[in-house]
Amino acid sequence: MSILITILVLGLLIFLHEGGHFIACRMTGVRVEKFSIGFGPELFAWQGKETRFTISAIPFGGFVKPQGEDLSELGEDYEPKEGDYLKAPLWARMVIVSGGVFMNFLVAFILFSAIFMVGKPTLSSSVGGFVEGYPAEKSGLLVGDKIISVNNVSVSNWTELTSQILTNDSIQILLNVKRENKVEQIVIKPQVEEAEDMFGDKKKLTRIGIKPSDEYAIEKYGVAESFKQGGITLYNTTTLTLKALGRLVTGQLSLKNLAGPIGIIAVTGKAAEMGIVYLLQLTALISATLAIFNMLPFPALDGGHFLFLSIEAIFRKPVSLKVQGIATQIGFLLLMILMVVVMYNDLVNLKFFDWIIGFFK
Repeated sequence: MSILITILVLGLLIFLHEGGHFIACRMTGVRVEKFSIGFGPELFAWQGKETRFTISAIPFGGFVKPQGEDLSELGEDYEPKEGDYLKAPLWARMVIVSGGVFMNFLVAFILFSAIFMVGKPTLSSSVGGFVEGYPAEKSGLLVGDKIISVNNVSVSNWTELTSQILTNDSIQILLNVKRENKVEQIVIKPQVEEAEDMFGDKKKLTRIGIKPSDEYAIEKYGVAESFKQGGITLYNTTTLTLKALGRLVTGQLSLKNLAGPIGIIAVTGKAAEMGIVYLLQLTALISATLAIFNMLPFPALDGGHFLFLSIEAIFRKPVSLKVQGIATQIGFLLLMILMVVVMYNDLVNLKFFDWIIGFFK
């Protein structure tokens, strides 16, 4: 079931990504010869008026092949004609190359926004316990108290509550607490300590030492606020992912942190078990990640093609087909190596090799 759901999620996102390229081609007057989900041998195919639509055997990606895209296939003497990719103006080719990335970002934004409209389950702002040795333990707070504001800023769930506490810069924290239908005010002098974030950066954080309860709240907004929150979530996801990629390139973050198709199958299965909202949230996250990954200025990715077009725009001359071909082949080889690495990570994280060793023992 996890595999089936993952295939449906990734298949849909790949279809929408390639659909972005397809729509961009149509909008700019470029004909499309082939629209494929997957690579390699065709499993199913349908011939449209201009385009051949296929589902191919290797499911890791897809492609849209515009008409008249590659002179190496057409011949050096070929003269680009109306409807060919190479006949289209530079701006149109940039739009076509960017279409998939734009579509994945758009899908992520719509899904994130829809989740806030439907309502996202999240831990409530009720106190479930205390951390020994921290100020909250002897502050007068009780287990079951629902914190409704921090320094007069309203909070409705655990995420908002911890965000207000961790970023607090005042000497004391004023909590408004709902207890047995009454509102109590409690003042706590927080403990400031240095801690590392997920990237190993040291930051000063304010803590009071409370634990969440098992109570859940529904984070839900109106249409306008949902779109705003969806945009904020997409922005935070994008900046966090780019920061992680930067750390990977500089060696500050290990490749062991990367997950591949097998890891996605495991996570998707868990998300589906938790409910449709969690599955939509994961789908939005994967869509945003696909967009970010594809926009990187790396040969064989959309960002690499955009880089070549940007060089053409600056120097008023296209990058030679030989250079583009060699760069793309090298880029594709490196991507395949990366795929092997992340699949190995997935198997290690799922303790597959431990299982194999145990099986033979």
